Amino acid sequence: MTASAPQKPAPTQSSKRLGIIAGAALICIAAVGGVIYAGTHNAQAEEAPAESIAGKVDKGIVRVQPDQVASFEIGKPETHEFRNVRHSIGVIDFNQDRTSKVYSPYQGRVSQVLVKAGDDVKAEQVLYTVAVPDMAQAASALISTSATLRNANETLKRTEALAKDNSIPQKEYLQAQTDQQTARAAYDAARQNLRLFDLGDAEISRIEKDRKIGLEFAVKSPIAGRVTQRAAQPGQLVQPGSDPAPMVVSDMRSLWMVANVPESEFSQYRIGQPVQVRVSAWPDKSFEGKVSYVGDSVDADSRRFVVRAEVSDPEHVLRPQMTADFNITVAAAEDSLSVPAQAVVREGSGRDVVWLAMGKDAKGPLFTKAAVVRGKTADGWVQIQEGLKSDQLIARKNALFLSSLYETNAQ
Repeated sequence: MTASAPQKPAPTQSSKRLGIIAGAALICIAAVGGVIYAGTHNAQAEEAPAESIAGKVDKGIVRVQPDQVASFEIGKPETHEFRNVRHSIGVIDFNQDRTSKVYSPYQGRVSQVLVKAGDDVKAEQVLYTVAVPDMAQAASALISTSATLRNANETLKRTEALAKDNSIPQKEYLQAQTDQQTARAAYDAARQNLRLFDLGDAEISRIEKDRKIGLEFAVKSPIAGRVTQRAAQPGQLVQPGSDPAPMVVSDMRSLWMVANVPESEFSQYRIGQPVQVRVSAWPDKSFEGKVSYVGDSVDADSRRFVVRAEVSDPEHVLRPQMTADFNITVAAAEDSLSVPAQAVVREGSGRDVVWLAMGKDAKGPLFTKAAVVRGKTADGWVQIQEGLKSDQLIARKNALFLSSLYETNAQ
């Protein structure tokens, strides 16, 4: 009888449970490991930068991302009106054609001052009086010759009566006539001398009648205007043409604009061109005028010449020596091809360029730069004189971004 092989004991219920738990744990570990691997792989994939397609493609050509095209506002140039205006800075000054230095025509001392600086005066209004020694001498001569003439007239009258009766020699009668004529000539000369002092016949006759010698010469304003300077004081000695002038009168309704402009612009200025003037004291006001003088010579040091205009100031709000901005219209306005200011880029070489839209390649939209010649700038628009046609599409905005992108030399 053979012995039977020993049999393995049957697994217990607890052993089965331990096996199931161990298997589940292995599955969880594998799953976690898979998640960690997948997360790490995805993270690495996200950290890897996508290939950029924006940048320089070829000489003068740049590519942008498709989603960037809208920011450049692709469109055509437009036509805008540009005024032919030259800007300059200068000063307001008195209109010297309407300004008068009022001197006394005779030497003497100021007796009375009848106006003060800032007063508005009329033409022929007396500004001040001067005691003139020559005038007193002329008045004295008139009084003396008047008396001599009266005596000569009476003597001639008596000798005429005596001559008719042959009571006196004819020679005595003729001498009386000569004396009367001499007295008449001296008298007429004395009156004429007083007329030189701007006295009328009525005033001269009054001097003769009243025998008044202490006269004052009345200095009158030759124009209507405002007293802008007053140097005259009572007792002051004045002489003809000796500065400072006792009085200066200016017509303030019209002033001068005086600007110094570069000689390179000389050919653009003409007498009669309209001018607009603005001063900082009145920022909301514009004063109108016209060019009245274009300089006859150029300053050897500054290489500039004078442009002068007469500016109307009916409200008397401008003052001489105010700094002012002048806009001088040198020609009629013109309609020109223009682009927004953001469409033009000034390169380091000094050349101005715009960026033309030239479609796209397999990777994205393309732009190519074109050199242009810019003209005037007004209201955010730049005049294009050369280098662009009206039917070409351009980047109307953010052209500087395209130039910067091109300069990075990215592929």
